[in-house]
Amino acid sequence: MPIRRRISSTRRLPRPGGSEVGVPRGRGPRARRLASYLHRRLRTPAGARPGLDSASAPVLFHRRAIVFTDTADFTIRTLRDGILHFLMLFERVRDGAAKVVRTCGGEIVKVEADSLLLRFPDVPSACRGVAALERFLRSLNRRLPEDEQLRFSYGIGYGDLLDLERDLFGLEVNLASKIGEDMARPGQALLTPSAAEAVPARARRRLVPHGTIRFGPRSIDVHELKLS
Repeated sequence: MPIRRRISSTRRLPRPGGSEVGVPRGRGPRARRLASYLHRRLRTPAGARPGLDSASAPVLFHRRAIVFTDTADFTIRTLRDGILHFLMLFERVRDGAAKVVRTCGGEIVKVEADSLLLRFPDVPSACRGVAALERFLRSLNRRLPEDEQLRFSYGIGYGDLLDLERDLFGLEVNLASKIGEDMARPGQALLTPSAAEAVPARARRRLVPHGTIRFGPRSIDVHELKLS
């Protein structure tokens, strides 16, 4: 069994949506609906906001599986080869990754630095997408010189999220990015508890306990999905 690890949550979580958290404006009906709701919420007395949130949740939130990828040794490689070389390689991988992810029912929501945020309708399709993406990278790398090879680690989350067409917000997005960046090794896929629970019975033999991540007083168990 893998060694159980604890990782501190004192470092600020990555912020999907850019360096500043905010609602993208004018980029789709769901984003506009959320912006309108937030203005309404601002005008609502504080004591009435929980009830307003509960009543509005079915319209604002959507059940999604998400994958957050992280590129191995991004900073070191940029220092060694320059940012232009890295971006050239990442663009090539992104184009191929988009096709691979689509075959599994997913899509690339956005690119954030050296990471991809992927959206899937459910956890089984997200797991298939990650496995297919990893196969694609391994096949591509075998044909490339070492300084042009890229490797990803993966964090998989699942839950009710604010799906704003070209962005996603919610705890599961933050958890997936955290475990994908801080815990997963290149070629490794880790799942949040919600994602692990949604893995179908026939695929549970591919799940193994990986470690524990702490957020303040809370401990969250993380599982690994064996990709090969």
